[in-house]
Amino acid sequence: MRLLFTVMAVVLSLMTPSVLNAQMNAVEQQPKPPYPPSPVLKAITWHWDTHKTAAPGSDIWPVTWGPDGHIYTAWGDGGGFGGTNSDGRVSMGFARIEGPPESFVGININGGKNPEHPASFPGKGKTGGILFVHGTLYARLNLQDGTFPDVNHAVAWSEDLGATWTQSSWVFPKGEGNFKPSRFLNFGRDYTGVPDHLAGFVYFYGFKQGSGWGSNGSTYMGRVPQDKMQDRSAYEFFGGVGPNGKPIWTSDVSQIQAVFTDPNGGTPGTVVYNPGLKRYVLTSFHTGANQLGIFDGPEPWGPWTTVAYYDNWGDMGSDSHGLNCDFPQKWMSADGLTMWCVFSVYGNGAKEGINAHDKFNLVKATLTLRQGRR
Repeated sequence: MRLLFTVMAVVLSLMTPSVLNAQMNAVEQQPKPPYPPSPVLKAITWHWDTHKTAAPGSDIWPVTWGPDGHIYTAWGDGGGFGGTNSDGRVSMGFARIEGPPESFVGININGGKNPEHPASFPGKGKTGGILFVHGTLYARLNLQDGTFPDVNHAVAWSEDLGATWTQSSWVFPKGEGNFKPSRFLNFGRDYTGVPDHLAGFVYFYGFKQGSGWGSNGSTYMGRVPQDKMQDRSAYEFFGGVGPNGKPIWTSDVSQIQAVFTDPNGGTPGTVVYNPGLKRYVLTSFHTGANQLGIFDGPEPWGPWTTVAYYDNWGDMGSDSHGLNCDFPQKWMSADGLTMWCVFSVYGNGAKEGINAHDKFNLVKATLTLRQGRR
């Protein structure tokens, strides 16, 4: 031990003050997680040897579990499965994923390379969230009618498993500080398995328009009756938690309150229910593709705790954007401890490490419980 201290002293003596200050600043600049450690989940392990990619040139890739037992997804700016950035390129397309994660097959439904049906959104449109509800497939729709984030948001739906689409006549309007729904809370197959106290509603997340990329660190929440998703007047918004510990819902969108905030920045949270653990899992990139946070909570609005908070995820670089990180419930183990992550990242930094830039990415993850939780 005395020898170790001697060696350390020699090393430090050889370092100039500027080097020491740079290293100290690097440590100080590591962002801290915005929430305390999870009382349930000790860690998450990424099995990078299982990492698979497809559809180079296509990004975003939100997922939902369809009534036919398949996973459905959507992409932006590419040809989808079998296509490239230019071959089959559409602004937005929809696809079906058949089979298990180890040997999945992606099939383009609407748009892309050799689709089953022609593109409904060949030139404009993006979605960060899709959801099946009793046979109808819904998509949150960025109309791309301005310079992002100054764009209007609508909702679109398909009654034929993504083959054709209808768009709402109303929008959540563009404008500084306006709320923009962008993601859905996913439960089980065709929106089954919703806990009793949440039944009857569809829940969604989004951000307030600001000047920066993503959500500027805050995620907001709303709900709408399952049978009135096409009716703007039926929408309600999370207004905080009351003295009784229950959420407050308001029809006045100006009263909406954040359910998740990361002062280090972030994309709007993506949330899925893990029935094996009876916990909600939220993911958000706080800056780049390598900067991912994994959080969990007992309710869709939290309170959130931290499972993992990375600045080196996948050994990618921070000169990039993290777009989406989703855990399809179909591919969760019965005990909830094994999940598969569908994710999308973009930029020069995303070409480093696992090189996940601008494509469909899939990787296995396993969770470790804290002692005594089972």
